[in-house]
Amino acid sequence: MPVHANIEPLRWESDFFGFASGKLVFDPAAPPVSSAGLDAFKIVQAKVAAQCPQQLDALAALGFRLVEGETDLSVEITPTLKPAKDKNVQSEANSGLPAEIRLAGAADIPALRVMASTAFTLSRFREPWYSSADSSRFYALWAENAVLGRFDHCCLVAGPPGAVIGMVTLRDISAGEARIGLLAVDPLFGGRGIGRLLFNAAQDWCRDRHKKRLRVATQTGNIAALRLYIACGATIDGAAYWLYR
Repeated sequence: MPVHANIEPLRWESDFFGFASGKLVFDPAAPPVSSAGLDAFKIVQAKVAAQCPQQLDALAALGFRLVEGETDLSVEITPTLKPAKDKNVQSEANSGLPAEIRLAGAADIPALRVMASTAFTLSRFREPWYSSADSSRFYALWAENAVLGRFDHCCLVAGPPGAVIGMVTLRDISAGEARIGLLAVDPLFGGRGIGRLLFNAAQDWCRDRHKKRLRVATQTGNIAALRLYIACGATIDGAAYWLYR
């Protein structure tokens, strides 16, 4: 079975990682993908919907390997009611945790870079395709750029300046929707409801901007994240597989 797709060069990733990267854009009208075309790139990525197993088989025949599964979720944003205070979030009085989430500023960037560089061990940017050092650099820059309004449009954090214990980045993707990019909590503060606090704050951010839906994607193997999002009211919209060659 031929794979009909165009190969789109990923210029930003190519520059960042230092080697030619591309991504398959499936199109029935495109010519069949050839080994010669693929060989022009060190890595070619492909994202295939989970309900298309024949496409997975065809890509495997071209030398693609499974990297990671991805699950897409979303939650409807209610226009007037904010999420109820989570009983699992300990109060500031008895836990020393912040009662509110705040917008990150430039002074938070060093702490956010450190957090992001170590938080996302479950990632499709992993060995043997990407070094662990490059993956850490990638997520550190993602967090920094969110604070600066590049790609993601903002970063919300839990914790005072110099003592950030959690973060969530958000991107305005359409008139009615936004997407979470990164969400992480310092492992030392795990199990205290900070993830829920951040997710609820992300919904408030959407509500203030009259968004109707908040989207998020995570690795299928990240069971903790899936449990968090579903517990916060999100539902699964779809699943896909990432493959590389």
